[in-house]
Amino acid sequence: MVKQVMFASNPRNKPAPEELDAFVHGGKPSEPQTELPPQVAPEPPAPKVPMKRLTFDIPADLHMRMKLECVRGGRDMADVIREMLAAKFP
Repeated sequence: MVKQVMFASNPRNKPAPEELDAFVHGGKPSEPQTELPPQVAPEPPAPKVPMKRLTFDIPADLHMRMKLECVRGGRDMADVIREMLAAKFP
């Protein structure tokens, strides 16, 4: 026994190829196409520093205080700890 499934055609109006091209290029078909301003090349990324993972336990209340302070300041906890360690061990 072979099962056959029939699919109805898509009822949506499909845009014309010119409209699709205009959409891709950021305009409407009735508008004249404008040149995009030249993009500035991004600065090369800083060289990556090899990283090592350090795992240690801290009390839950200290963790909560640190996390709240980092959220208030919009900072990452790992960055704060790296700065504290760099200050202690220059």
